[in-house]
Amino acid sequence: MWKGKNSFGIVGKDGEVNFSKLERQIDTAVAADERYWTQNQAKIRAVTNKVASYEEFEEIVKASHLKPLEKGDRISDMDVFTQPWNVASSKDNYTFTEPAPSDLSTSTLKNLTQFNREWRKGKQPSDRFQLLLSMTEVDVLRVFHAEIGLGLLGEIIEVIQICFCEDQMEKVCELLTALPKCGRFDLSLNFLSQKEKLALKSILDSVSSYLGLEKVAELSTLYQLD
Repeated sequence: MWKGKNSFGIVGKDGEVNFSKLERQIDTAVAADERYWTQNQAKIRAVTNKVASYEEFEEIVKASHLKPLEKGDRISDMDVFTQPWNVASSKDNYTFTEPAPSDLSTSTLKNLTQFNREWRKGKQPSDRFQLLLSMTEVDVLRVFHAEIGLGLLGEIIEVIQICFCEDQMEKVCELLTALPKCGRFDLSLNFLSQKEKLALKSILDSVSSYLGLEKVAELSTLYQLD
């Protein structure tokens, strides 16, 4: 009879272990772990192959769970789905409805996916910069809790360099201080281009009068610019 904690609800009132439920929970945990590593490998491949855009990178990760047909597989044996996987190639017989403009404020941005949607709407650097300016440190830590996203950190740095002016110094410093606290920040740093690193150095030089040399040195260490 089980006498330990019943944290996962696998023990009945009679003290007997529900092995069927335990097996389902283990299967779920194993599947989640496999999905994580499959997506992680897809991200590494995409970065190694230098994909042309973040959208292409995102599609590669989304499709990472797909497997090629085996020799004996037949399409006729598979479940039929009505949604075309590649909408662009099916545009002659597929009606696409343009989504309504999002009215999300940064206080309702819950995760990286929602942020990316708003970020991609900005056709000009100034549009994207306004999104960054509207975010508090709490917003940044919530949205990028899991990860910033490969390639996105460099885009943020370039937008800040292009757009910020002296009266936005405080907000830019808040952003620069918050980003290193986000998930997988060190991994994102590894994929900064030389151009993006130079842009970051330029930004830190510009804010040194506001932050002071000691704080700038601290940020330089966090951003691995030493």
